Amino acid sequence: MKIFFSGGLPKSGSNMIKNVLSENDKISICNYSSIGDALGTIKHCLFDYEKQKNRKITIFEESIKNFLKEGLNGWAKGFNPQSSVYIDDNRYWLGNLEDLQNIFNGKMIVFIRDIKSIINSFENIHLNKIDYTRENIPETFYEYFPYNKQLQRIMKYLNKDAIKIPLNGIHRIIEEKNKDNFYFIKYEDFVSNPNEELKNIYKFLDMPYFKHDLNNIKMSFDPPLCHLPWGDIRHFNNIEKLNTKNILNKESIMYIETNFKWFYNFFYKK
Repeated sequence: MKIFFSGGLPKSGSNMIKNVLSENDKISICNYSSIGDALGTIKHCLFDYEKQKNRKITIFEESIKNFLKEGLNGWAKGFNPQSSVYIDDNRYWLGNLEDLQNIFNGKMIVFIRDIKSIINSFENIHLNKIDYTRENIPETFYEYFPYNKQLQRIMKYLNKDAIKIPLNGIHRIIEEKNKDNFYFIKYEDFVSNPNEELKNIYKFLDMPYFKHDLNNIKMSFDPPLCHLPWGDIRHFNNIEKLNTKNILNKESIMYIETNFKWFYNFFYKK
C-alpha cells in the first residue's frame, strides 16, 4: 500500500475532490485524520524520555523514525486493507513539513484557491449570518469575529491557524524549491476542467486512471463540527463553481494582494 497526504487552504474544494476520489475503491481517504498529531506526540515523548536517561539521542533517531513509519503503515492498512493507496488528510501536515519529508518521505496533494475568493467566502458567511450553529459548537463565526471594519476582519481571518499554517507551509515549499513531492491543485482549474485535473492527480498517485461519474458524486465526507464554518456543509451532486458575489472592497483586495504577492506570482501570475 502506498501512502500519500493531502491538505491545504479552507474553501478550496478539498471536500469535493476527496468525495470524487473516494468513488474509486482502490483509494482510501482518512478525512481530517488525527494520526499525524498522535505520531508527533509519540515522537516528542520518546525523545524526551531518552533525554531524561542522558542517552545520546542520535543512537535512537533511526529507531524512532522506523517506529513512527511502521505506526503510520499499520494505521493505513487497518483503515482499509483492500485499497492500494491511502491518503492521510489534514491541512496541518503543511505545518509539519520536517516529519512529512524526513520521516515519511511523504508526497502530498495540496488544495489551493485564490486567497481573495477564500476571504470573500468568509465575509459572505459573516455578513449574511449563515447559521452554522450546531450542538457542541462553542461560538458562531460571526460572534468570533465581531469587528465592524472589513479589513480588521480580514486580518483576523488570515491570522487563524486554518489559513496561516497552510499558507506558511506552501510558502516554504516554494522558497525551498521542493515541489517534486507536492501536487498543487487549484480550485479554479478543477471546476473548469475536472477530468484533466483528475488525470494529473492519478499520475501523481502513480495509479491507473479511473473514470469518475462527475454527475453523480456521492457525499462520503462532511467537515467535522470543529471545522465549521471553515469547511462547507453544502451538499452537491456534480462539479460546480461557486459564484459568490464579491463583497471585498478595494482596501481589502490591495491588502491581500500586497501581503501575499509571492502566492499570486507563483500560482496566479497573469
